[in-house]
Amino acid sequence: MMKRAVMALLMGLSAASVFAAGSVKVFTSASEEPKTLTGAEHLLDLVGQPRLSNSWWPGAVISEERATTEAQRQQQALLARLAALSAEASGDDAGAINALRQQIQALKVTGRQTINLDPDVVRTSELGNPPLQGNYTLWVGPQPTYITLFGLLSHPGKQPFIPGRDVASYLDGQHRLSGADRSYAWVVYPDGRTQKVPVAYWNKRHIEPMPGSIIFVGLSDSVWSSTPDEINADILRTLTQRIPE
Repeated sequence: MMKRAVMALLMGLSAASVFAAGSVKVFTSASEEPKTLTGAEHLLDLVGQPRLSNSWWPGAVISEERATTEAQRQQQALLARLAALSAEASGDDAGAINALRQQIQALKVTGRQTINLDPDVVRTSELGNPPLQGNYTLWVGPQPTYITLFGLLSHPGKQPFIPGRDVASYLDGQHRLSGADRSYAWVVYPDGRTQKVPVAYWNKRHIEPMPGSIIFVGLSDSVWSSTPDEINADILRTLTQRIPE
């Protein structure tokens, strides 16, 4: 009886150990193929790897397998919603929504986990070093040298990052497409934070994005009657889940 109890305890401990140890695919700028790390029981076992010591942690992204499936489902639901909105519109409005939809369709998304990946924070924070259970993917690389313009703009895409330049000035020279918000833009920072920024002549504030940020111009609630705030929120969520380039 005692022997069976001891064996059951040992088997339980072994199973718990296997469950707790995560498997992580690591993508770096140094290689197109990921490296796989197994047996990482806590986050520090991953971000504390010496080979990752030169990484730019504000832009690092870690995702979990099941969350990625959900993020991809949400992206497809957003695309379907925009397709329906475009079908209800006409002329320039329909063209603007289709242009926005194409940008979102081109995004590769993942199930980003909201946690600070800086090894110093992970090492010293009481709750910053959680166990890794399941399958994860980590993207790390150097600090970007650009920002990305996204949304209802004439020329979305990358722009060189210039220290001291604010959000409004990055939008100078951009024509807003039909139905675009002309008073506010959103910044999606590399660490996943978002910020609504006034950019019109009457409310402009000097807000500087970090390198690697996305400046998103969304739908105006004064033009669209079909819940633009909800659609903008869904787009922002998708942008925070974008896989780093």
